[in-house]
Amino acid sequence: MVIMLAFVADGMAQSETDTTQNDLPKPLQSAYKTRTAVIKKDTVQYKHRWFIPGQYKLQYAGSIGFMSIGFGYAITPIYQPAFFIGYLSENFGGSKNSVVSLSLKNSFYFTRQPLFDYFRPYGGLSINWGNTNNTFNRLPDYYPSEYYFQNKIHFAPFLGGELKFDINNRYFYGLGVYTEFSAFDAYLLEAIRTKYVKPHMALSMAVGVTFYLR
Repeated sequence: MVIMLAFVADGMAQSETDTTQNDLPKPLQSAYKTRTAVIKKDTVQYKHRWFIPGQYKLQYAGSIGFMSIGFGYAITPIYQPAFFIGYLSENFGGSKNSVVSLSLKNSFYFTRQPLFDYFRPYGGLSINWGNTNNTFNRLPDYYPSEYYFQNKIHFAPFLGGELKFDINNRYFYGLGVYTEFSAFDAYLLEAIRTKYVKPHMALSMAVGVTFYLR
């Protein structure tokens, strides 16, 4: 009797979980799928949660700091957002001001499957927030109106590509190496409306690595 009740309860719990999963928006359903991991030769099944990152990233340059670290999610095979925190200082990048940057990078891949088995091109828009002693959300009163473009929050479109390789690791299933070109909105505006800033001067290059979690 006890065994029968246990099976019934387990079936009800599984049915409730499946119903909850099916009620979610389609892009989030994959975040709750049952996954399998091998730990010390034992196979374990678990349910991944949406708030657990599927990627960890390390990036050099790219207008969000001399070095930055981040984590990301595969919402769909095409859309993959990532959150970064970057740092720049006199001893860490050669800047006269210390800058802490936060960035939300929205990457959209152009292909669902890698080209030539390894390469995936992508583009997107990054929203960057910088905090230092000479950034501001609005102009101080002693500046004429529209004298400066606010420099605390920037939109930065970017284009890039990633080489992704499969790896046999206990915690990671893939390693990606990427490079991309981006430009701040203010720099693009100056390149368009003045002759002093050339289009190529507005570009910033970044290189980075991505670790894909199991």
